Amino acid sequence: MSPTNQSETQLNTAEILQLVQQEKTATLSHLVSSVVHEINNPLGCITGNITYIKDYVKDLLNLIELYQEHYPNPVDEITDEIDSIDLEYLIEDVPKLLAAMENGAQRLHQISNSLRTFGRFEGDRQVLFNIHDGIDSVLLMLKSCFKGTKIRAPIEVIKNYGEIPEINCYPGHFNQALSYIIVKGINALDEKAEAQPSDPAFKPTITIKTSLNQGDVILSIQDNSLGISEEIKNTIFDDFLITNPREKGIKIGLLVSRQIIEDRHQGKIKCQSSVGIGTEFIIELPTVQV
Repeated sequence: MSPTNQSETQLNTAEILQLVQQEKTATLSHLVSSVVHEINNPLGCITGNITYIKDYVKDLLNLIELYQEHYPNPVDEITDEIDSIDLEYLIEDVPKLLAAMENGAQRLHQISNSLRTFGRFEGDRQVLFNIHDGIDSVLLMLKSCFKGTKIRAPIEVIKNYGEIPEINCYPGHFNQALSYIIVKGINALDEKAEAQPSDPAFKPTITIKTSLNQGDVILSIQDNSLGISEEIKNTIFDDFLITNPREKGIKIGLLVSRQIIEDRHQGKIKCQSSVGIGTEFIIELPTVQV
């Protein structure tokens, strides 16, 4: 096959991959929206009523205290029941349980909001979007991946958000591109932990920074992994040079990330890396797109 035909084949493959990815994003977004809707109904019932329950329980406990104050010597049957239910412990523990339930409901509300932000899909229509909300939603969706494993300590995520404006973008696509890059960093940290299992000083870290530079929003995602060689760095967004099957999903993800950032958002993405120090992905997004 001639070089020209190879280029045409690669272009067609990339176009097909992009179309498939867009359809996948749309389907996932509709699914997430449905799930969020179903979650919000019972969640609204819980959060809407827990405040009243707390007040009711508080009133009942106050009433019990009044009874104990004015009737310090109840009949034997009541005394036996107090001992049976361990009333003193119950009075102490019930408010704690309600507080835990309230915290759980608030946590579910945060997850629901993050799911809605992560799964936003506007088709071919750009909307104003705060990318900090997108970053936070992606981090929450990937939270379980940051936990410690048998080979490494928990990954610390450092956020250094600057003052940046909302930008016109496709939030669902942007969030997807961001998730691929962060997953790449997580995998790189796992690889370093595997390669240096006896290094107690290794503290896996992903640092995310945002800033504004001459009208462009700059997003940096940096890890302290083993880093990558110059040769790999130059082809890291090229899906057609895959040599390691384990990297296939990651490489396709980075290819899609580049398409989303550069083609869909007229931005730029580049990779900087130092062997033994770590890797940094830098995304530039225009605040005004044409």
